[in-house]
Amino acid sequence: MVFLQKRALLQRARPRKMNKCVPCFQEADSNIEKLPHRCRLSYVRNSVRCLGPSRHFRQATMSDLTIELVPASKVPRRRNHWRQIFETVAGRLLAAYGVPSLGNFRDPIREIFYIVLSARTTDSQYRKTNRALRSRFPSLPALSEAAVAEILPCIAKGGLANKRAGQVKRIAKALRTELGDRPAHRLRQMSSREAFDFLNGLPGMGPKSALCVMMFSLDHDAFPVDVNVQRVACRLGALPPGLKHWQAQQRLPALVPPGRSKELHIGLVVHGRKVCLPRKPRCETCVLLDLCAFGKKRLPLAEEAD
Repeated sequence: MVFLQKRALLQRARPRKMNKCVPCFQEADSNIEKLPHRCRLSYVRNSVRCLGPSRHFRQATMSDLTIELVPASKVPRRRNHWRQIFETVAGRLLAAYGVPSLGNFRDPIREIFYIVLSARTTDSQYRKTNRALRSRFPSLPALSEAAVAEILPCIAKGGLANKRAGQVKRIAKALRTELGDRPAHRLRQMSSREAFDFLNGLPGMGPKSALCVMMFSLDHDAFPVDVNVQRVACRLGALPPGLKHWQAQQRLPALVPPGRSKELHIGLVVHGRKVCLPRKPRCETCVLLDLCAFGKKRLPLAEEAD
C-alpha cells in the first residue's frame, strides 16, 4: 500500500508529456517547457494545437484561453454538439451583419475607460460620456492628476457618476504607476495571464471587462459574455435560464468553436440589440429561428393568439 502511494506521488511529480505539435514540433512526447510560447499557452488536457505564425492570434485559441483564465466548475454537457451549432450561428450572423464596429478602440488604454463607462447604461449614453471625458482630459497624465470633482461633470449623464468618477481616477493612476509612460506598449507585451490579472484587478473591471479589452485591443482570442450574448445563448438552449452573469461567463466559452470568438461575440451582440430583444423579440425575422428552442415555442403561441 505504501509502495503504491509513493509511486502515485512520483508519477504526479514527473513532467507532463505532450503529443506532437505540427509544424512547430515534430517529435512526439516532447516536454511542455520545450514548446514555443504560443503552443504552451494552447496546451489543454495533454494535447497541443499549433496556432501557426499569425501575429493577430498569437495566443491560445478562445476555448483554451478563456477557460484557462475563467475556469468553469465542470465541463458543459454536449460540448461538441454545441460547438457545431455555434459554428452555424457564427456563419449566419456573419452573413447577416458582417463584423460591424461596436465603437471599441484598438488602443487598450482608451478601451479600458470605454468599457468601464459602458456598464449598466445605454449605447448612446456611454459613447457620449466617453467622448466628453476624452475631450476634457486628452491624455492619461491629465486624467490621473485631475480631481474627482473635475471628472464628475464629464460622465454625469451616464449614470452612477459618483462611483465611476472615482474608478476612472484610480484606473488612470494605476496605469501610470504600474505601467509607466507607455502603458499600451506594456500591456501588449504581457502574456495572456498577466494581462488578464492586471485588467481584472483595476477598479470597476471584472472578468468580462478584462476579456473585452483583451479581445478588441490586444488581439487575444478571448470570448467575453455580455447580457446580449447570454440572452441569445439561453434562448438557443445552450445555457439554462436564470444563470448569474459570472456563471454564464464560465460556461459559454467552452461551447464556442476555436477561432470564431470575436466575430461570434460581435454577431451575438448585434443580434441581441436588433432582433433578439429582451421583451419583444422579432422571432419572425430571425436568421436563427430553426436553431432556437425559444423561438420555435413562441411563434406558434403568437399565431394562436392572433
